[in-house]
Amino acid sequence: MIDLHNHMLPFLDDGASDWESSIQMAHIAVDDGIRAVVCTPHWVQGCYENSRAVILDAVERLQKRLDERSIPLKVYPGAELHLDFDLPQRLADGQLATLNDTGRYALIELPVDIVPFNLKTLFWELIALNITPILSHPERNLALTRNPMRLFHWVEMGVLTQVTGASLMGRFGPQIQKFTIDLLEHDLVHVIASDAHSPKMRAPRLASARKEVSRLMGASTAKELFITNPRAILSGNSITTRPPRPLEPGRESSTIRKIFSIFGLDSR
Repeated sequence: MIDLHNHMLPFLDDGASDWESSIQMAHIAVDDGIRAVVCTPHWVQGCYENSRAVILDAVERLQKRLDERSIPLKVYPGAELHLDFDLPQRLADGQLATLNDTGRYALIELPVDIVPFNLKTLFWELIALNITPILSHPERNLALTRNPMRLFHWVEMGVLTQVTGASLMGRFGPQIQKFTIDLLEHDLVHVIASDAHSPKMRAPRLASARKEVSRLMGASTAKELFITNPRAILSGNSITTRPPRPLEPGRESSTIRKIFSIFGLDSR
């Protein structure tokens, strides 16, 4: 598997606290079946101002340490870019990192509880630069859980999404788990990644989430989300997506309805 969103680089953000933590995270990832990791430290203006040059250097140093210890993991550069309307210009100027430095995909983080109304303009500006926005963990954005049709329209225009494996497994609570399943069932998910931050609290594991996607959506879909699509993104190639289907506010997934019906409960 390929983990496209991971805070394994030390000292740069709220992820790995030191090199030893990075090495521990690498061991966990390999044991879980992950063979490649895109290191995506936060970029937040005025807080974590991790430039492309800083990230490229840190990834090179981490790979050297992994190779010295014969840990069979490849690491690649990237960044999780907090929403800022200067992003297109900063990316065009080469100040900020795209995924694997190909210039083709940018991982973008929305605010936790709001979505600016003019966000579509930013997405069009990025697409015009041949940079495809990938939204990190949209399932954890409160505004999108209330109005998922906004996400549907963004995906229609070419935006991709990356959800967190832990969300699917219920580790952020049942409501986020439910919304994650809804997104999966409506073809609004293109990549599943770990968003790992440490060896303990949020470790780089994906195997259980892949097994759950296989159960819910089939093994072919699981392969797309954990291997095929991440590999294409890593290479800077286009991915083939299914047409998204509208997800109305408050609509329950068929899986959730089945779970409630089995136990004779009212899901409303």
